[in-house]
Amino acid sequence: MGNTICHLGIVGTLTAVSVVMGCNVVGEYEDREDWSHEIRQADDQTEIENAPETLKVLTWNMKFAGGRIDFWFDGYGERVIMTEAEACENMESLIALVREFDPDILLAQEIDNGSKRSAYRDMTDDLLQNTALNWSAWVPIWEADYILEQGLGPMKMGMSVLSKHEITENWRIALDPVSEQSALVQTFYLDRAIQRVTVDLGDGSMEVINNHPEAYSTDGTKIRHIEAMLAESVSVDGEFIVGGDFNAVPPGSLRLEGFGDEIEIDTKGVTAVDYVGEEELLAPFYEAWNPAISLDEYQVETEEEQETFHTHSIDKDTFWTRKLDYLFATGTWDSAWTVQSPEDTPGGVLDPMQLSDHCPVFGTVRR
Repeated sequence: MGNTICHLGIVGTLTAVSVVMGCNVVGEYEDREDWSHEIRQADDQTEIENAPETLKVLTWNMKFAGGRIDFWFDGYGERVIMTEAEACENMESLIALVREFDPDILLAQEIDNGSKRSAYRDMTDDLLQNTALNWSAWVPIWEADYILEQGLGPMKMGMSVLSKHEITENWRIALDPVSEQSALVQTFYLDRAIQRVTVDLGDGSMEVINNHPEAYSTDGTKIRHIEAMLAESVSVDGEFIVGGDFNAVPPGSLRLEGFGDEIEIDTKGVTAVDYVGEEELLAPFYEAWNPAISLDEYQVETEEEQETFHTHSIDKDTFWTRKLDYLFATGTWDSAWTVQSPEDTPGGVLDPMQLSDHCPVFGTVRR
């Protein structure tokens, strides 16, 4: 593994001219697709133990290596595009924290593999070639040859699962679009999906389901997405892990609206995100499988106590304000915690608050 990634992961910009040449402007997907061509293997392989009794698992929304730059869609700034140096530095920090935790399986959301906004980095390859993970699988969530709004340009964002053990299948399960959007907005908006991969552990396979449903809608789209995530998880026959950024708070959350990091914006058709009416949306996940962070730990008496489990904040100067990121499994968790601060990391130096608008959730699951 190299000490720097600044020379890695740069993707050509030919897609930027494809609109002029008459090619497809946006990605088109079937309801359910096998994206096996997006399964990659690291150049240097880490030795693994077949039939492991436990697996270290990390889930993290990495915000396309945007760190804590004040982007326009957050409402706190006007930035749209990162410089190559910014994207490189942010990516190196993300990779450094992944190395510290040394997971067997990584579920990553908001992974750019060739977007103008992140200097055309291939984040999946950056992670694959510069950690101890041996295999990667990526599915698209937002693909467009060119997006005019704010000069976003070419966009290629998705979700990745990386594993030390071989990934043998990689499925993309399409989710419904936001019905309240116009046809034009839908064309260039995120095309949400569920990612489901099969990992060969040597004594059998494990399914890993990676999720990132809609966050901004007032028409029930997020609820439909989470119901679809639940249905896909229930369909698994055998051991599995399900996780990701669910864009929903746990049952028993003491704050559902009026978060301290919000600002009045209208970039997504809403001025604020609240969770009123969604209090029990994730209850079936907690009832069906073992959560890395149990409800007994989370359902405490004060908001201050719940803050220790929060994973997201919009404003870089406001500590984590809500829990949106999860891990569930058929196995039992030996240990798990929310990686909010340097003291929660193995090295005690890297600050998750500076690396993304989400912090990781890490745990060791016993099969």
